[in-house]
Amino acid sequence: MERLAVVLMPYAEETAARTKTLAPRLDSLQGKTIGIINNGWNCMNVTTEELRRLLVSEYGVADIIEKKTTASLKLPKAEIEDLARRADAVVCGMGN
Repeated sequence: MERLAVVLMPYAEETAARTKTLAPRLDSLQGKTIGIINNGWNCMNVTTEELRRLLVSEYGVADIIEKKTTASLKLPKAEIEDLARRADAVVCGMGN
């Protein structure tokens, strides 16, 4: 019996989210406010502290806004809106 190989493409199917225009990239991080979403996953506290240090010392970031949640819960809408209002860019990660 002959078996056929299946090739899976390494990208998501076309969705409404993929057809939206992305926000423009920042020219520089100098003087910007960066948000960090810390979901408390393995080592995210360590990752956040190192990221904070590098963003300020190496890239001249003016302010860091950290929002905390848990790995099993998404950030509340009010917190997301606060980041959208106050931050120039946001980093979210798992930290493992």
